[in-house]
Amino acid sequence: MEQKKETEGHCRKCGADVEQVYCSQCLIELAEENIAVADGEKEKQDRPVKGKRKMLVLGLIMFACVCLIIIRLPKVIAVLKAKQPLRQGTYATDAQAGKCIGNLWHIAKLLQEGKLPGNDLSCPASGKLYTIVKVGEDTVARCPNPQLHGSGELSVSRLSPCPQVKK
Repeated sequence: MEQKKETEGHCRKCGADVEQVYCSQCLIELAEENIAVADGEKEKQDRPVKGKRKMLVLGLIMFACVCLIIIRLPKVIAVLKAKQPLRQGTYATDAQAGKCIGNLWHIAKLLQEGKLPGNDLSCPASGKLYTIVKVGEDTVARCPNPQLHGSGELSVSRLSPCPQVKK
C-alpha cells in the first residue's frame, strides 16, 4: 500500500502533482498518440484496397478503349484510303481514261468556282480540248472523244461535279 500512496498524487508520465494517474496534458498527449496509431493502421488497411480498385477501374477503361479502337479500325482505314476518281460503280479504265477523269475533276472544281477551263486542259487520248456547253443555268464539260476511253460519254457539270461515265 505504501507504493500506491507514493504514486498517488503524481502523474505517471511527467511526475506532476495530480490527484489522478495522469495529468490533463499527458492524457491529451496519450489520446492523440492512440488516435494517430489507429488512423495510421486504418489508412494502411484501406490503401491496398483503394489501389486495387483504382487499378481495376483503369484496366477496364483501357480494355474498353482498345476494344473500341479494334471495332472502329476498318472504318478508319477505309477513310484513310485514297478515293477513286469515279464515285458510282467501278469501271475498268486505262491510264489515259484515268488522266481524262482527273482533268474532269479539275474542270468540276473550276466550274464550282464560277470559272471556265482554259486551253491548257485537253483530253490525253486525243489531245483535243474539252467541249464546254451551257445548258440552262448549268455548264457541262465533255470529253471530245470518249470512244477512245471505251465509253459513250465522259462529262462533268457545275450542278453535278462528280464525273459521269456513260457506256
